[in-house]
Amino acid sequence: MKWILFTGTWKITNKQVEEDVRASVREVLKRGDGVLTGGGTGVDFFCMDEALQLCPDGSSLRVIIPAYLEDFINDYYVNWCHPPITKKDIDDMAFILRKIKKINPTSLVEMPYHTITQEHYFMRDTEEVKVSDEVHAFQVNQSVGTQDTIDKAMNAGLPIALHKKYFI
Repeated sequence: MKWILFTGTWKITNKQVEEDVRASVREVLKRGDGVLTGGGTGVDFFCMDEALQLCPDGSSLRVIIPAYLEDFINDYYVNWCHPPITKKDIDDMAFILRKIKKINPTSLVEMPYHTITQEHYFMRDTEEVKVSDEVHAFQVNQSVGTQDTIDKAMNAGLPIALHKKYFI
């Protein structure tokens, strides 16, 4: 099984981004590969949700987060609960991450940090690239974080099998 890294914006999305991510997840799982993502809102959430709908035991899903689970969730509530991210977005993300940890603890990789800075997110991107075989990128408004992951993947020689760009 190959592990396909899904990267994309966590802030601004729309129905087209969501439909494209979900369709790509279905395609990857249908061919027998696994889905890897970063556990956030937006593209990551769509990816996790679709993967669990199609593979409820979580065996085809890996999620890498830049801190311990509860610290990661708390960071979202404290630092990112403002437009365009809503409390419901974070509640949904927290619910699905806790569900993943419960049904298949090996599917959730928690980096060993309590406090999170931008550097921790970039370190998470590096970890994602290390364990991936190719990348599907969904880049909204030239997202810097998404570009960081794309650049790291290209430098590591990973194929960027899909790179969709959106301007919202």
